[in-house]
Amino acid sequence: MNIDLEMASYNVAPEPVTTKKLTSVGSIIKLYNAPLPSTRTGPLYNAFSYPTKISPEAIAVYIACHTAPGATVLDAFAGSGTTGLAVLLCDRPTSEMKRIAESLGASPKWGPRQAQLFEIGTLGSFVSQTMCCPPSPDEFATAVDELCARAEAKLSWLYEAKDATGRMGTLRHAIWSEVLVCPHCLTETSLWEASVKTQPLEMSESYHCAGCRKQVVIKACERVTETILDAFGREQLTKKRVLARVHGRCGKSKWQRPPTDEDRALLIRIGKVKPPKSAPNAEIQWGELHRAGYHLGIEKLHHFYTKRNFIAIATLMELVNEFPESVREALRLLVLSYNASHSTLMTRVVLKKGQSDFVLTSAQSGVLYISGLPVEKNIIEGVRRKSKAFIDSFKLLHGSQSRVTVHNVSSEAMPLEAASVDYIFTDPPFGDYIPYAEINQINEIWLGRSTDRSREVIVSPSQAKSVTEYGAMMGSVFKELARVLKPKGVATVVFHSAHSEIWRALALAYTEAGFAVEAANVLDKIQASFKQIVATVSVKGDPLLLLSKRTAKVTTTRSSSEIAAEVIRSLSNGTQLDPQRLYSQFVGRCLELGRNVDIDARTFYELAQAQERRNEGFGVL
Repeated sequence: MNIDLEMASYNVAPEPVTTKKLTSVGSIIKLYNAPLPSTRTGPLYNAFSYPTKISPEAIAVYIACHTAPGATVLDAFAGSGTTGLAVLLCDRPTSEMKRIAESLGASPKWGPRQAQLFEIGTLGSFVSQTMCCPPSPDEFATAVDELCARAEAKLSWLYEAKDATGRMGTLRHAIWSEVLVCPHCLTETSLWEASVKTQPLEMSESYHCAGCRKQVVIKACERVTETILDAFGREQLTKKRVLARVHGRCGKSKWQRPPTDEDRALLIRIGKVKPPKSAPNAEIQWGELHRAGYHLGIEKLHHFYTKRNFIAIATLMELVNEFPESVREALRLLVLSYNASHSTLMTRVVLKKGQSDFVLTSAQSGVLYISGLPVEKNIIEGVRRKSKAFIDSFKLLHGSQSRVTVHNVSSEAMPLEAASVDYIFTDPPFGDYIPYAEINQINEIWLGRSTDRSREVIVSPSQAKSVTEYGAMMGSVFKELARVLKPKGVATVVFHSAHSEIWRALALAYTEAGFAVEAANVLDKIQASFKQIVATVSVKGDPLLLLSKRTAKVTTTRSSSEIAAEVIRSLSNGTQLDPQRLYSQFVGRCLELGRNVDIDARTFYELAQAQERRNEGFGVL
């Protein structure tokens, strides 16, 4: 299915009747005195996984506080369209939105607005358009039931599995395992057999080799490779993976067991089946995320899947084309929502303390990581479960009188009239933090068109884009924002980086465009993203800036080092503050005072840790 969203606009709902002036800057600065809470729960957040996504309910509260009904809201980096969803919600506020407003002491003006969303990414634009133009929830629910029924008629044999007594049931998921080779005797052992221990459940760092009887450290073992025929019958050198554990269901009874000869016979049968004719045989365009180790043999899209699940996704995407236009794109989005997150070798199990079994989870957001124990889920069952989040989302959105227009073009040149926008809420790419197009290609290939990476505003060595090129592109965008924003309009910008040079690029972009920081705050994400948790230097709480159209001036004689010291000294009063959140506060304070951010997160943390040691030495509690 080829889609062409480029240079296209989409009208979603009737245009609001009135347009009122934006509330003055002075009356909204108080909003920035307390962190804006952004939870990672609810159907709108969970329907479609997208990196660095913000809760639309949180954005809706800010929109309703910064504008009056009828206003025009712009997002220049729309991602998966959460600002558009927020505009739709402004007409139909949820209890969560009212709770957030009350916690901030805010008085939002609920009612319909219109939104202009710009997103260069093919996937983001598709998600935005589909979610912001919701079908009838009842019609969609009926279509999901029919889609799953047709899929089961064609594919149920793929997921047949018997329990330990021989009763025929359905595969829920299967755990696969890489294979280790002993460095002493070359005996092969699956990672599962070597590392997984039960009663209690734990992952061991070494194992007793069955060949040479030596104790072997798993990290010292190489992975076994093999040459196989891939889904399209071509030879592929890849890591050897074997079936390690089978989880199934017979009626309402769930079970798990080791793999059997029947399981292996089914895999041989599946290996002889050709994929549907429409299945894409497309190259993966690697960039910053490629790792020679766990990406060995991952050269094409289908190499990210087991043969079983590649056939299943391709069949579902074909079946979607049989449905009427009123639900077709929503069904396609539903399948894609389960695709990259749950259908590839990037799906995994994790071990959590106190659990008697592994926790089944999705692919890690913001990376293309394949673990040593990848999971193969039952896609038909997964799509059916996933549909609930979409049905609940459409119930929240369907019938809103707000209007959303999606532009799949670069925001460096926006087809909007000058001084036509009341308020901007945008979340620009954070330098080299996430290469969106590289990640999103797993879904975009199924849509038939990938993002034009030349216009992607990121720092990317593979695209020959340094901080200089990134800053120049950001500068072009902010000049456009200044052009289309009304003289008394304001912009809320959410940003995140541990690197001072990225912050300087952002500051230069908005100051040269004629913006200045009126206030700074923090977007308090209740649960840190995977990249924030595992990064060598991470930042918690994305700084949130209120910009207005005036000339920026330095309003302090203090250097950024002195500002850092003032922020860190808050550790001395006994307040238990996370240094990662302190860095966000430091950044916001510098930008608010017109100072460059000259200290990166690593240096800031060292200063904060030194202050903590001094506190401990003086017995500060």
